[in-house]
Amino acid sequence: MNNTLDFNRLGKVVKHDGASFAQNLSLALIILWSIPLVIWLFSSLTPNNGHIDSYSRISIISTLGTILLIMAPARLYKYCNDSRQGIRYAMLPASSLEKFISMVFYCVIVAPVIYLAGALAIDSILAVLGGPYEGFAIADYFNDLSQFRHMVRQKMMMGEEDYTLLANCLSPTIIILSKALSTLAMSSVFMFGNMVFKKRKTGKMIGILILLFIIFMIIMVNYVANHEEQISRWFGYMNEENTAYVITRMIRVSINASLIFSAVVSVVMLWLTYYKIKTQKY
Repeated sequence: MNNTLDFNRLGKVVKHDGASFAQNLSLALIILWSIPLVIWLFSSLTPNNGHIDSYSRISIISTLGTILLIMAPARLYKYCNDSRQGIRYAMLPASSLEKFISMVFYCVIVAPVIYLAGALAIDSILAVLGGPYEGFAIADYFNDLSQFRHMVRQKMMMGEEDYTLLANCLSPTIIILSKALSTLAMSSVFMFGNMVFKKRKTGKMIGILILLFIIFMIIMVNYVANHEEQISRWFGYMNEENTAYVITRMIRVSINASLIFSAVVSVVMLWLTYYKIKTQKY
């Protein structure tokens, strides 16, 4: 039964995992939902603190959503690889594939969607009450190009021409695909970490990612230092006529590389997670 897929059994596994969803993740959701409320209260009680626009609140909601993605696997499936308490998970009348599908469903889809729905609802209620919240985050959250325009103008301090140049490299499909793959990659990394480590699962995985980032930065710095003349010569070819083309080309290559990287990480981590579920010993 390890490699089979039966929709009746899959439904039972999904129902089983759903029964413990609120118990395992409700506290984390409440804490994350309460952070914007604390910000609203603090800003309301602080004189001359100004308004908080919808884009700033979208950034906060997105950051907290990422934190939930990181936390969800360890909160929902904390004991799935435990030598004692994991026996109940191992004895579920379902195949490894069915358990894996249910895990992906709750970690990648259900948890983020429930958090986002609650976060946008709370933001809308606070905006209706007035105070420091200006506008509604829900009005701009799903408008990716509007968010991108704001980032280019406000955070990157670029003008309309720069925005037009950068926007030509993007499309709604690319943006949606990029966000979906980033979400899947992030969640899959911590699902795998949850299956590998027995204790301090999230912390250990974060530590590994920080170590990999440091190694990557060292490699990049050494590469730039050893090829400084070649890089300077390459940038020297840029002039007023081809600057836009070169920048556009660089952006498109970066976007494609990011998509490929996220897809590869997702596939590898998901496969390793499934393999660990399948071969887990108790």
